[in-house]
Amino acid sequence: MKDTLHQHALKALAEDNYAVAAKFWLDGYALPHNLEELHELFYHIDNLNKASIDPNLCAILGLIALDYNEIFESNREIALEKCLDWAIGGLKIDPHHYHCCRNAGSALYWLEDWDGALHYYERSCQLRSSPVLEVRIFRIMNRHNAYPDFSQLRPSVDSQSAMELYNAGVEIDYVLRQYAGMSEVENLRLTELKIELYTQAYQLFRTVVFTEQTNSLNYDPHTFAMCCNNLARELNFKEAYQDAVTIVNEGIAQSKFMVILLNRMYIYMCAGMPKNAIMDGEELLQEYVEEMDVITIISTIDGICLSHSDMGQYKEMLYWADQGLEYYQSVNPSDPILQDEEIVRCVTNFYISKSKAASMLGLDVDNSADSEQADSLLENMPDNPSLMISRGESFLRDKQWEKALECYNQAVHFGLEKGMARSVQVALYNRGYVLEVHMKDSESALKSFEQSIGHGNTDFWCYYWAVHSAYHLTENEKTVHYGTLAISMLPEQQEITDDIAAELYEHIGTSLIDIGHYTEAVKNLQISLELCYNRIAEDNLKIARANAKEPGFFRKFFG
Repeated sequence: MKDTLHQHALKALAEDNYAVAAKFWLDGYALPHNLEELHELFYHIDNLNKASIDPNLCAILGLIALDYNEIFESNREIALEKCLDWAIGGLKIDPHHYHCCRNAGSALYWLEDWDGALHYYERSCQLRSSPVLEVRIFRIMNRHNAYPDFSQLRPSVDSQSAMELYNAGVEIDYVLRQYAGMSEVENLRLTELKIELYTQAYQLFRTVVFTEQTNSLNYDPHTFAMCCNNLARELNFKEAYQDAVTIVNEGIAQSKFMVILLNRMYIYMCAGMPKNAIMDGEELLQEYVEEMDVITIISTIDGICLSHSDMGQYKEMLYWADQGLEYYQSVNPSDPILQDEEIVRCVTNFYISKSKAASMLGLDVDNSADSEQADSLLENMPDNPSLMISRGESFLRDKQWEKALECYNQAVHFGLEKGMARSVQVALYNRGYVLEVHMKDSESALKSFEQSIGHGNTDFWCYYWAVHSAYHLTENEKTVHYGTLAISMLPEQQEITDDIAAELYEHIGTSLIDIGHYTEAVKNLQISLELCYNRIAEDNLKIARANAKEPGFFRKFFG
């Protein structure tokens, strides 16, 4: 444990071997987490340093000031100035003391004295390789540059300090977030660099943690877990789900905390493991709800709800959708947090999930309560797209099509105005559904579905209804295009029945006949009939086969 390194440092301190004590506490990041113990240690070292100033003691005091200033000074700025005093005092005795030099740079960095921080950070990098400081130097030097030359950002990756490599990955992540508009080439390079840093840190941590080499400076189970969390998240983005699951589980085995559980839940959802995702979501709400903010609670409930949907558990899905809406409606309507895009996305999902679950369960739902709640909230937030969508859902269930369309149009307007992409997608999809299914206006419906897709909606059902509308309009190319997209998503759609899939193949096959692509038409119509018998598909298959044979006959004799 870290306590072993701490005990080694205490022993060295008692023997007046301050360099060894500093090595364990600073390079091993082994200062005690117990604030009372750290408080006593700080004043003991401070007294030793006052009696006879020593650069190693100054470095220890400086790191405490940087990371735990509350134990001796509540004012952060005063503590940073004190850290700077200790660092400079230590450097007067040993101008090449790495930790004093680095502490001086960090104190000035957080005091926003950029030139001073740059001076000490550059000196520190001359004394010892540090990818963390190399990234910070780049950020300082480009702080006024909106378009830095990212090709100059090439920090070293050969450190043997797991903590240094892990923190360097975090620093690179800051850069990627700060400069989201950088070129795709540099974004990809820096993302790969971040993954490389996390991977090397993970390997160094793992070697020690799994072999219990407690005297190693890289022994740190909790930071190992944080490294696992970050690396697993990156692997999940790359769709390396099994590796992501393995690594995040290794981290949780060493140190379980809210963020890593949230990450694992999301990985399970992406990996198609809804049962595991539900277990994590329920544990989060039972054990960590006091640590969660409104957004985290609502997104966790949404994850549980969607996972039950993936398993076809509509009773549980309805329960969690109601839980999510109940919590959402308990928040003060004037709280600006309700305008957050993630909350809008989740609440929209709750209404959609509730409607879908009720339909699948054959329930006759009383919409009056939902309507009253939505109207009450709309009075305070008339420009909230999520609430407009939910109000539209209420009108839809009451068969008031025109009023539902008005709500969806308003949701699109305000969603575009506020940059809420998901709300725009859902509102356009819902509008298309009303126009196609209830108002039989396929032309307007197709436009609405295409707009939803154009705004980034890649949901199966949006493609399905776009096919439906295009087919009715004899828009053959669009029928084939959207039908192909819908079919490509079938492996991920567990609830799609064979008759729905057969309909897609039949629409594509029939449209291919009209286009004159008979061989492809035959293939699609055959698949349609294999999935579910349909008289139209059977008749059109005969037509497609007849036309597919003729060109072959003439090619045979005339080349």
